[in-house]
Amino acid sequence: MLTLEKFVEEIVNLGINEKIVNRLIEEYKEIKKAQFLNDYEKVISHAAKFSEIILALIENKVSGQSVNLDKIRFGSLFEKIKRYPKSNAEDEILTLAIPEVAKSVYTLRNKKDVAHVKTIDPDFVDSIYCVTACDWMLSELILLFLKKDEKESYELICSVLEKKIPLIEEFENGTIVILREGLSRSNEILLALYHHYPKRISNSDLKKMLRIPPKSLYVYLKRLEEQKLIHRTENGSKLTLLGVKYIEENLGHLLLKER
Repeated sequence: MLTLEKFVEEIVNLGINEKIVNRLIEEYKEIKKAQFLNDYEKVISHAAKFSEIILALIENKVSGQSVNLDKIRFGSLFEKIKRYPKSNAEDEILTLAIPEVAKSVYTLRNKKDVAHVKTIDPDFVDSIYCVTACDWMLSELILLFLKKDEKESYELICSVLEKKIPLIEEFENGTIVILREGLSRSNEILLALYHHYPKRISNSDLKKMLRIPPKSLYVYLKRLEEQKLIHRTENGSKLTLLGVKYIEENLGHLLLKER
């Protein structure tokens, strides 16, 4: 199965600057991370950066020139790429279709004071488009550069798109298994809450998921609340921002583990 690491290796072997490819994948992972946390502003921000870097990658592929990733002038680079000759359908996709989609994402990040229907969070709507657009752009690079079939491209995108934590397996009866030995009960609870974030999970559901006796669960939850890692109400528990930060800083290497 094609992985992101294999994708980077094969793209670099085609002569594309490794730094550009790695930055593109870094931004793509940040998009997915923000999507998981429903942080719509960060989704849009990282998608815009992804769009800048994908133009730099296209420029590098077509002209052989490397672009300073910290000083990308999106407008001028976009116009330059659009002017490249297009002798076939692949050229049209690479130097026209992908840049146009990238521009639409970049525009969403830069828009200001646009009128929206106030009953709908505009960042939420925009983030849905941005994620889908970046999925499509990355898929097209796989199809164009690596000549992989659509199935392999789809599998790679789905492996990153999945909004589940790789070390958690969920079963049809509502229970979950933490696929990692040696974690404390407290960390297991935090991971379960992160898995469902930003939803609030009832004590009965947590007990069912992790098969923890009620008295023990109460002790763990009370301790986590005292540490300000969770917020508890009669409706259940939810991670605080401090709890999210704790998980990402202390267990982040597990959360981002590739399948």
